[in-house]
Amino acid sequence: MKSPRRFDLMRLLARGPEDPLWEAEKSGWRCFVMGSDRCHYRRGSKLRTAWQNGYDAASRSTDPAGLML
Repeated sequence: MKSPRRFDLMRLLARGPEDPLWEAEKSGWRCFVMGSDRCHYRRGSKLRTAWQNGYDAASRSTDPAGLML
């Protein structure tokens, strides 16, 4: 007879490592929704590109506030 599997829910639901590019993209989306076009990332950096991608995606969205992450 197999023993039942046990999962540690707190471990499974714990925060994972943060992805700086994803956080920058979310920041760009939020800036569009809040009406700010200022990016604090260094010009030409990957973070700046990710921020701009999020900002541009929000500008193309039909409901940027409703879809904000």
